[in-house]
Amino acid sequence: MQVRFNAAARDSDGPGHRRFAEPDSDGPDSFLNGRRAVIVEDEGITQLQLRRILRSARVIVVGTASTGAEGIETALRERPDLVLMDIRMPGEIDGIDAARSILAETPVCVVMLTAFSQDIYRQRTADIPICGYIVKPVSAESLVPQLEAAMRQFLASG
Repeated sequence: MQVRFNAAARDSDGPGHRRFAEPDSDGPDSFLNGRRAVIVEDEGITQLQLRRILRSARVIVVGTASTGAEGIETALRERPDLVLMDIRMPGEIDGIDAARSILAETPVCVVMLTAFSQDIYRQRTADIPICGYIVKPVSAESLVPQLEAAMRQFLASG
């Protein structure tokens, strides 16, 4: 799939920039096609990888954040269809608390991403209506089907 960039958007801008490219319309069809997403991830390389995977599924990335507090602000401002939320991030608000805050304000499909599979994290998410829990590392082949399933679950429960 090719990605068409607007004049201001470049992958080399890095994860701190809020300019994003729109996917070409000739990419593979996906249940996620046209959905809007926010990525909350403190690792720049992982954030870039997630943006590329989402674009390949024709998802429009409308914002990124590197901390839980920024994630809350970005998700509430952008009102996306999907939030990919890392669990462990710098700052006082981790991804679980950020997801809890976002979901208290607006219904959205939140999928937790973590490099840690310990039960303590799953237990902390048991009382909030997240749609998925994915252990990193991820690839397009594994992530896209999991996100499609999470979005279908979210829409069916709404």
